[in-house]
Amino acid sequence: MLATTQPDLNKSLSRAPERRARWETLLRQTPANQRGSVEFILTYMPLGDLKALEPKVVADSINLAYKTRSEADFARAIPEAIFNDAVVPYCSVTETRLSKRQEFHDRYFGLVKNLKTPGAAALAINARLFADYKVTYNTKRLRTDQSSPETIAQGMATCTGLSIMLVDALRAVGVPSRLAGIHTWPGTGGNHTWVEIWDNGWHYVGAAEPDQHGLDHAWFTDKAKTAIQSKPENAIYAVTYRETGDHFPLAWDPGSAINAEDVTPRYAPTQVAAAAELRIEARSGGVKVQASVTVWNLETAAKIGEGKTMGP
Repeated sequence: MLATTQPDLNKSLSRAPERRARWETLLRQTPANQRGSVEFILTYMPLGDLKALEPKVVADSINLAYKTRSEADFARAIPEAIFNDAVVPYCSVTETRLSKRQEFHDRYFGLVKNLKTPGAAALAINARLFADYKVTYNTKRLRTDQSSPETIAQGMATCTGLSIMLVDALRAVGVPSRLAGIHTWPGTGGNHTWVEIWDNGWHYVGAAEPDQHGLDHAWFTDKAKTAIQSKPENAIYAVTYRETGDHFPLAWDPGSAINAEDVTPRYAPTQVAAAAELRIEARSGGVKVQASVTVWNLETAAKIGEGKTMGP
């Protein structure tokens, strides 16, 4: 049994006994100051990665994270728990385990290393990354959850692939970042994925959608206020690497269980615990007919909504 600060590490490694020796070798070879991060990664590693991922992928990701942490002004103050959960991990969701992280580090670290906050670094990279690599939003991309190399090779991605690429680039320079999104927008349908940045608290940006007003400004800000926490498909979740008991409801892969936090209240702080639904039927001579309906709040005289009833 391994001596570890992670109580569930031995249990995790027992899920893939044929690879246990390789992961234990990685632990033995890890510098003492990085061992806690390796233990964290192995404790919560998806089973598919535990069985197939090369230990070098984990080692490279962690080495780069620690190197950046020691050199960037803004990175030194990042709490250990945030660092392990949102800088160290080698992946975001279900993407192929391919990365451009070292290349992103070499290209952008000089741009951000003297900035004072992770948020400033995130905004600087979001403004440059996709233009530099000539990547644009396009639904003709091959997959929803593309890795950075796959997206760059095609020159296109949709919101999830763009977000994965931005997270890859931000973690490469020491910015804590993670995917966030909603499975289905209430009322209008469709899903969306974006990126959260930690800067003394979590904030958001649209990947490849830099906003002149900075963090917490995006085209979906008002739509996010309609999220419904009591309905998982209409709630907003942020991906975490650690186990939480909640899972990100992936629109592209419903069978995958990706650890997540329900962050709906941050985006829709004034919502009631449960949404009310009003159903109205209009009849004429006993026959259901279509009619225009307006709903008012009698106490405030505010119009709540309007629409049409269904006909026969």
